[in-house]
Amino acid sequence: MKNLEELDLSGNLLSDIPDGLKLPSLRVLNCSDNQLEDVTLLENLSAVEELTYDNNLYLTISDDYKVMCLLPNLRRLNGKDITSTANHWRFVNGRELNNRVSAYWEQNYKDRFPEKLTLTNVNSVKKEFAKSAVMDVKYGPNSLRDFTKWRVNILAMKFLASLVEPNKGVDDEQEEAADDANAGVGNKAAKSPRKPDVKDVASVSEESPRKRLRLQPEVAGSPRRSSRVSDSPKPCAPSPNQRRDCKEESKVAKPVLMNKDTHEKSKMSKSPQQGKQSHKQQFYEQKVINLEPLHFLQCHSKENGAKDFTTQLWACAFEPCLDCSGKDKGSYRTVATCGGESVCVIDCETGRVLKKYKVSEEEFFTLAWTSLTMVSSDQQKRKVNVLAAAGLKGVVKLIHAKANFCYGEIKAHKKPISNICFSSKQETFLFTGSYDHRIILWDIGVPDGEYNFKASKLLTLQTDSTPLRMITVPSCPDYYLVAACENGCFAWDIKLDAQQGTRQCEIEFQFPIYEKEDESSDFHLVDGLAFLNEDIVASKSAMQGSIYLWSWRHSLKLWKSKRGKKVDAHILAELQWSSTELPYLMLSSCPDQDYVLCGDEKGDVWMYDVSICKKDGPKKIIGPTQVLSWPALSSLGAEKVTGTMINDVAVDPSFGYLVYITDKNIVAIWKIK
Repeated sequence: MKNLEELDLSGNLLSDIPDGLKLPSLRVLNCSDNQLEDVTLLENLSAVEELTYDNNLYLTISDDYKVMCLLPNLRRLNGKDITSTANHWRFVNGRELNNRVSAYWEQNYKDRFPEKLTLTNVNSVKKEFAKSAVMDVKYGPNSLRDFTKWRVNILAMKFLASLVEPNKGVDDEQEEAADDANAGVGNKAAKSPRKPDVKDVASVSEESPRKRLRLQPEVAGSPRRSSRVSDSPKPCAPSPNQRRDCKEESKVAKPVLMNKDTHEKSKMSKSPQQGKQSHKQQFYEQKVINLEPLHFLQCHSKENGAKDFTTQLWACAFEPCLDCSGKDKGSYRTVATCGGESVCVIDCETGRVLKKYKVSEEEFFTLAWTSLTMVSSDQQKRKVNVLAAAGLKGVVKLIHAKANFCYGEIKAHKKPISNICFSSKQETFLFTGSYDHRIILWDIGVPDGEYNFKASKLLTLQTDSTPLRMITVPSCPDYYLVAACENGCFAWDIKLDAQQGTRQCEIEFQFPIYEKEDESSDFHLVDGLAFLNEDIVASKSAMQGSIYLWSWRHSLKLWKSKRGKKVDAHILAELQWSSTELPYLMLSSCPDQDYVLCGDEKGDVWMYDVSICKKDGPKKIIGPTQVLSWPALSSLGAEKVTGTMINDVAVDPSFGYLVYITDKNIVAIWKIK
């Protein structure tokens, strides 16, 4: 019964729990009114969050503390919230006992053996050391002596193992610092995620860069965490019939080419700041792609309601291919989207929602994929795709999409997470950017066959504002991270060395648009960032009305020659874009096809073939290759869906599908012919 979440065994004559019992999804267990004698057999039920075993005559107060250490997710015991108490005994008490066990070895046993111990040395003294440590190492009140002896025995065995195999003997319970302790370890997580308190949410409402967010003024009590994705997720409204109607209507909305005439007309509607630009427009023969509308889905609706056109969708990303060289279109047909309380995984060809993961009172802002190499119990290696998603609560959810299972979480920040990204080289390295003005690098580890994993914090990067988009530099992913932030575009040194901890940014890129700032505009808010290859970067500032293409390599070289923090970005070209003043409309790229894409405030997607920038060198302002217009869509009540904004857009690497998401709860899927 792998999906069982609640089990009531109260009022029986149970003297123990069967050894080896594994219920990976069990969260609530009631064993009250039995004859239990030992709680250590509960260790296998590591996902349990609420446990009741009162009225078991043979259990003592020491058993309460044992179970706090055995069940890392436990937050309620016999009807009481024990989160704070449990963390103290898991970490503070555990760290002190571990130090005393180590000191006991140094004083009484170290001199008996050579400096480098062998397994034979350890085995010869294992039982003696553990027994004497249990008797002599003391800490805490006498009423908990039984608990202390039990835990000292466990720590003594782990300590001896660490002497022979240091990497395997590290005590998982000895993670340092309160923040790190709360970070989470999947099925061995230290603590349930703390829900943002009222002042956290209020501060986001006041100074959040996402001005279109609809945050609640209060956050209710912490909901019970759901660790299992719905087994049979359903596509929300529109229904299949309605989706057919949408498809038929949208066929009339052919992609609109931005030729010279239409481009000159659009120039007339630009803002005054843009109208002052003196660059001469240039036009080139570029490849136009044919697109067919496939599906328009409302799969993030509240209560699965067909009339929900208010839930905002924030991010979309295609699942990596595990079994192809990158040219097979059929292998890149799965896309993940997030918004509101849910994350969806969708088959682009059929429009079917394959998986749907929902967390009550969460609002997901960002997601990212990575491919991990798992090792099964029989030592067989296999690649699996893991989806990370995060948002309002500051917690990163880790989902094995194919298994339909959320296997763990990381309490990454105390404020909402604005953006996440994986390293392009280290598959387990995850960067999380937050409204707390920090970017943290985590090693999420690789889950074992039972989905146990350990996450660790490696590095903290300090920012002066909220990071909106982050990317490791393709040519040197272990050395630099570039981030678009509310107050500019920056780069950090992310090399892992002895001097880890907190780092300030190394480089602040300057753009020509900054010179046009006045009291009514701030072009430092950089809300779009993507690499086209190992060198060329696409970025845009809010209210800029264009997209810059610039060279990372030349900009870095200039920075090294000056050795100042600020450096002028080496501009290669400028792409004309919407004159909107709305920020946070993300851009994306398809490097294999030399394409840049960006949605706007009217529901249109601007598409650019930028191969000309490689062939002919630097250009002035270049118009879009084509603009994909918002199609004529109707809801079930024949209501026209208009006035939508494109918050994010993605194209799969094989250039088979284009997906964009809107602020009106619509996922649009187009097929590239």
